[in-house]
Amino acid sequence: MGILTDGITGHVRGKVGGVVFYTANGQNIARSLPRATRKKRKPTELQALQRERFKVVQDWLRPLLRLVKVGFGKYAPPRTGHNAAMSYNLTHAVIYNEEKSRYEIDPAAFAFSGGPLPAPLDASAVQDGATVRFTWKSPGGRDIRYTTRTMLLLYNPGSSFCRYKTYGKGGGEDTLPIRGYHPGDTCHAYMAFIDEETGAVSDSVYAGTLVLDAFET
Repeated sequence: MGILTDGITGHVRGKVGGVVFYTANGQNIARSLPRATRKKRKPTELQALQRERFKVVQDWLRPLLRLVKVGFGKYAPPRTGHNAAMSYNLTHAVIYNEEKSRYEIDPAAFAFSGGPLPAPLDASAVQDGATVRFTWKSPGGRDIRYTTRTMLLLYNPGSSFCRYKTYGKGGGEDTLPIRGYHPGDTCHAYMAFIDEETGAVSDSVYAGTLVLDAFET
């Protein structure tokens, strides 16, 4: 509480709201009080688990931001591609590893795109020297449209680097160079379709795991 020491026009002493009044060297001085720091509440067990799951997906997506921007860009407007990818993979790709007591991504359930185009069938990937060769069957045995191209991804979890292609080939075969990776790396291969005219995409599919052999660049 502030006190008027010499009437309404005199000096004020004490606290008024967030201000402290005091007299020094004959002058009436006002000083604001420091803001009280809020104590951070310890998250509940459920909040801590949710944050852990969120971080797992966020870390996995970090090297793929440009790819999921295209792959999930039209999945759930007005969400961004990144937000849609976060939501999808939080729901479908996060598993709990009992042995390691932590959440992880199930590589086979992960997706980098989602959309209305028919997805590739029987997709597979094998190393061929310094490239990875992707093969697949067209949906329903039909040739894909001439405007439809591949989206390819070769991903080494835990690395800040990844190799992908946004607009690849049509037909039933395409390749992705593996420069930037190293022999012995365990990589996961994925593919999807994209229409170069409309930007429509298919759901991505898992094409398998590769442990890279020695290769020349």
